[in-house]
Amino acid sequence: MTTELTARLAGLRPNGPDEMGRELAEGPAAVEATLAVVERLRPQLREARRAASRIVLVGTGASLAMAQTAAPLFRATETAAGAPGGRARPVVVLEGSSIVLAPRGEERFEPGDLAVVVSQSGASPETLAAARLARAAGSTVLAVTADTSSPLAAASNLVIHTPSGPEAGAATKSELAALAALAAFAGALAFDRAAAGRLRTALEAIVTDTATVESGGLALARAAHTWAVGFGSAAGLARGAALLLHEKALLVTVSGTPSEFRHGPIEAAGPGDAVLLVETDPPDPRRAAYLARLAGELAELGVPLVAVGRSPLPPGPLAIPVPEPPAAGAGDQAAGAVLLHTLLRIQQLARLAAHARGTYRDGFRVLRSIVGAARDLG
Repeated sequence: MTTELTARLAGLRPNGPDEMGRELAEGPAAVEATLAVVERLRPQLREARRAASRIVLVGTGASLAMAQTAAPLFRATETAAGAPGGRARPVVVLEGSSIVLAPRGEERFEPGDLAVVVSQSGASPETLAAARLARAAGSTVLAVTADTSSPLAAASNLVIHTPSGPEAGAATKSELAALAALAAFAGALAFDRAAAGRLRTALEAIVTDTATVESGGLALARAAHTWAVGFGSAAGLARGAALLLHEKALLVTVSGTPSEFRHGPIEAAGPGDAVLLVETDPPDPRRAAYLARLAGELAELGVPLVAVGRSPLPPGPLAIPVPEPPAAGAGDQAAGAVLLHTLLRIQQLARLAAHARGTYRDGFRVLRSIVGAARDLG
């Protein structure tokens, strides 16, 4: 079986011939271009954050996963000493349609909120409806989108253009660009011209290195079911991984935290399954011990563990560490780079798993032909 799966990867190059591979290879350039936009908008972004009473991150699908990934970065910099304006602001993550369709009494926008609304196309009806609801509530809307002529851009007070271009294979380069924009705005990623150039070079090196993730991709390809888990920002990346594995590998994947997995779902895990662990936060001895405990439990069950992210990772043949960038400037500005490196590795894993399983196709069979746009959300 392993030989058959490996054979399916024989004609695969880091940048194609599939659409997902070509677009994944365009991600580093999209990140650099996005950071140039953030640099130009630096004064406006700082003022928008200074004036906000809360920061509300909004998205749907892959955009929601990137918002969840970025939320801990905002919380880390929202301290009385370091936040713009000298005061800490709450940071909230909301899913677009849940704001619009949830019963009254659920989380709503408030006057003074800074609603950071993420959508690659800028045309998602759920996300657009949420943005309009935010404006009606007296919030300032900051759009993070690849299309400056989109309805979302028109409905917003301020736009961070993420120039990733058209995307058909899967959410890869748009995810990278959106996460770069959010991390830079949060103060967790250096975005001057020199830093952006170094980051692009580092990401391009990851793109060309598919050998490092091949064993992990094959482990996921062999799985009947997969769990994608992580703490903090890694939980958002795990959610994004689950979407990619569903969409391209047609692999049933449940995302959550390691503790959520250990308190129930682990009962369903067996040797024919796999766990994808994402680890991106700075080293912590207690978390490392917890994850080592999880790794031991999975070994006892015979469940392969694919671990990707910041060291130390649980040891094993399927550990995929990402490079540790040097800190630059105030705060942990390496945090955003670690997240981008890890996201790119996750995208590679999903692509290889899809091709090894023989499920990969450009575009989407169901999302583009059966799932209709909810244009009646207003």
